[in-house]
Amino acid sequence: MSRMESSEVKEERTVFFQHIPKCAGTTLNIEIFKKRFQPNELRLLYDYNMPEIIDLLKGMSVLEQMKIKCLSGHYYFGIHTYYTARPSFHMTILRNPIERVISHYYQVRRHKPHRLYQIVTENDLSLKEYVNNRLTPELNNGQVRVLAGLSINPPFGECERDILELAKKNLKDSFGIVGLTERFDDFLLLVNAKLGWEIPSYKNLNIGENRKKADEIDKETLDVIEKHNQLDIELYEYAQDLFLKQFAEI
Repeated sequence: MSRMESSEVKEERTVFFQHIPKCAGTTLNIEIFKKRFQPNELRLLYDYNMPEIIDLLKGMSVLEQMKIKCLSGHYYFGIHTYYTARPSFHMTILRNPIERVISHYYQVRRHKPHRLYQIVTENDLSLKEYVNNRLTPELNNGQVRVLAGLSINPPFGECERDILELAKKNLKDSFGIVGLTERFDDFLLLVNAKLGWEIPSYKNLNIGENRKKADEIDKETLDVIEKHNQLDIELYEYAQDLFLKQFAEI
């Protein structure tokens, strides 16, 4: 296949970026997607819940869908089944689960519009209390939940191993690019190689300031986070293997 034919095949696909919260998606949206796509070609799905996203896609004509070249957002895997205009190409970025939960906590504390800001700040919840209070399923194997493609989340503490296996299967079978937050530059090399995109210069966005990293957190708190994210830890290890295999190919 010639370079031109390869490029044409790549352009026929619509990119679905599964943005797991606190996994470098903001940088990708603003510094890469918005520079590459025209406003009518990029659909950012952040102000919708899952039923609204499904209704939005189902309500579009094929011509309306054809205008979209990239969909990015905090959605669960599976919305591509409601997009029929052209084949989909899936990519996502995962993060060390312990660091992701820590980052989530500090984002809530500094971001007033967040729905959990008031309860966390007014009660001055520590990181350990934040997780133990089970305020959101995002803190309980949140990456597994997103990638398993569940339309309804199980309650906190009830994310079972079959959900992990489904998340692994989806990653392996459906994602053309699996990235790691800790190797974001290498993720962009994968994007360049597999999609043929020229990557512009960029700066990292939405980085938490004045937040502790895992090696600065007390062991008791780390144990609590790990306890509630065992499946995410296994998924992250699996994603690391997929990433290394994809990276070796290029």
